[in-house]
Amino acid sequence: MEKKFEEELAELSAIVAKIDSGELSLEESIACFERGVAMVKSLTRTLDEAENRNEVLIKNSRGELRTTPLRIEPESPQDRGESGHEDDDEEA
Repeated sequence: MEKKFEEELAELSAIVAKIDSGELSLEESIACFERGVAMVKSLTRTLDEAENRNEVLIKNSRGELRTTPLRIEPESPQDRGESGHEDDDEEA
């Protein structure tokens, strides 16, 4: 049986915590890192598939309903209130 997305994400978080603890041997750290990379790929694939399944219900000018794929535009730094310039916070 496949793990749920949330379960796999929790396992990935546990792997990161193990690596960050510094208590693993080099071999164990490498094995955990490789497992983590595989999990990131799997989680990314799951998210991509979910995004592709999302649709928006649209009503056209004649009042007819139809579905269209949901398109989410990537956030630009301006959308997040960031200018993209690191030195903007410095006072002149």
